[in-house]
Amino acid sequence: MSSPSPRTLRLDGPGFRVTACRGAQDCPRRVLDAPGLPRALAAALEALAPGAAPAPAHAHTLLRVAVAYCPNACSQPQIADVGAIGAATPAADPAACVACGACAAACRESAVDLDGLGAIRGIDATRCLGCGACAAACPAQVIATARRGFRVLAGGKLGRHPRLADELPGLCAPEALPARASAILAACLAARHGHERPGDVVARLGAAALAGDARAPGRD
Repeated sequence: MSSPSPRTLRLDGPGFRVTACRGAQDCPRRVLDAPGLPRALAAALEALAPGAAPAPAHAHTLLRVAVAYCPNACSQPQIADVGAIGAATPAADPAACVACGACAAACRESAVDLDGLGAIRGIDATRCLGCGACAAACPAQVIATARRGFRVLAGGKLGRHPRLADELPGLCAPEALPARASAILAACLAARHGHERPGDVVARLGAAALAGDARAPGRD
């Protein structure tokens, strides 16, 4: 196993590769701390049934898991077989708002809803990516983090027919992610036709059909 760059952690094993952004070490934008997660993921993938990984293990046949500790997604989880993006779900208390507008100014997704006086009314969950910037910017601590965890994606790939991964519902706690990623990949391998990539299996069957009961709650 190797770590070729101080900004990106890469762990290679028999038939798989785990990549994580620098949030595993010291990125100030990280939404949560889980420095041991990449190695826990590698250990879970090593425990897959013998022979489950495509052979021979060329670069284009590796099972790929990518972890990003914030929605900037520097490790490109959207094009991995299984991707994970750190997220913090915000919760606002409008009654305590001082109408400074700092939260709206910090939100790059325009997810913060302010009234005509500049006080917060709520946060649009359809726009929010869970980066935590609004909570960090609020001087009155009106916005708190309700939950932290990872958004889980499955079925991304490049190659001849690239596709972005499908996102599964909910947040996954860091300690539950290795088992969930392993379960998704095992399901993809069991359902593949020939040498299909997991992305091809997800495109054919749908991510929900492969996720099973591996969904795990986020962490407060």
